[in-house]
Amino acid sequence: MQQSSIAEYLAPEAHEQGIQQGIQQGAQEIIRENIIEALAFRLQPEVAETFKSDLEAINDLQRLRQLFRIAMRVDTPENFTQALNESAN
Repeated sequence: MQQSSIAEYLAPEAHEQGIQQGIQQGAQEIIRENIIEALAFRLQPEVAETFKSDLEAINDLQRLRQLFRIAMRVDTPENFTQALNESAN
């Protein structure tokens, strides 16, 4: 009987975890882009761009989804800034 190494045993699990992490990161990036697009439509493209660095710092998918819903109906940059700050708490 041949013994498997720990690496052989953990490799499929690590591979699956890496795939899931990649999917999560891809979803986050798409939502960030959608937020910027919504803000560009609702406000102005230049204003939307000012939120990029704040959005890139967010890694919580649910929080990004919430911000996207807000971005679709926001009327002023100040309102989105307020929502961004509130969701950070």
